[in-house]
Amino acid sequence: MATVKPGRNTAATVTAVALAAVGIGGGAWAMVAPRTERAEPPAACAAPRPTDPAGYAALCAALNRPDLPALLGTPQDRVSTAGPAPFGLGKDAMVEVRLGVSAVALTDSSTTVEDISDMPRFLPRPATVLGHPAMTYYTDAMSLGFGTDGKATTGVGSPVRNLVVAQDPGAPGGRAFEVAVFRHDGRPVDDALLYRVAEAVMPTLPGWVTAPAEPSGH
Repeated sequence: MATVKPGRNTAATVTAVALAAVGIGGGAWAMVAPRTERAEPPAACAAPRPTDPAGYAALCAALNRPDLPALLGTPQDRVSTAGPAPFGLGKDAMVEVRLGVSAVALTDSSTTVEDISDMPRFLPRPATVLGHPAMTYYTDAMSLGFGTDGKATTGVGSPVRNLVVAQDPGAPGGRAFEVAVFRHDGRPVDDALLYRVAEAVMPTLPGWVTAPAEPSGH
């Protein structure tokens, strides 16, 4: 697992750190260090901005569900923010939910399962989710901070785990839904967690085409 590269101002970087991950379909995904959990209700989805793609509201409503912490294996966590991804690129709708040590992004993606299969540097692996062609892959997190001299410092952090699933089971070259999960504490995200989230969330989204008999298994 990759770690933040040390530098002269490593301590200062740790105390003023932000994390960014480049998702193939969703653009740049940025997140700050998690805040201490308080006895507050989970955050509701932020209202869409005029510039947000039309699909944002449906994505956020589907991802920001009461059982999301349990799906992530951290049932004690509460959602602290839920809204448009701050650095989404292009016209694909993308939502980011942050809770505890985790951040989850969901994208209605024009990047297809076939596209990801042609990118060996991201270690793609074929999968099946509810009878739909899918692909898991990795992207890297980047730590961004400032040293005591005020200069920006960067380093490679823990990997982000991604799962892209064709919306139509018969069209692996068509539009896809993608879920990406990052843990701020550096613990790995396993495939079972990705599948749990995808299987719970994706069938509730507009554009999902139910596969005949939707077999289980990955």
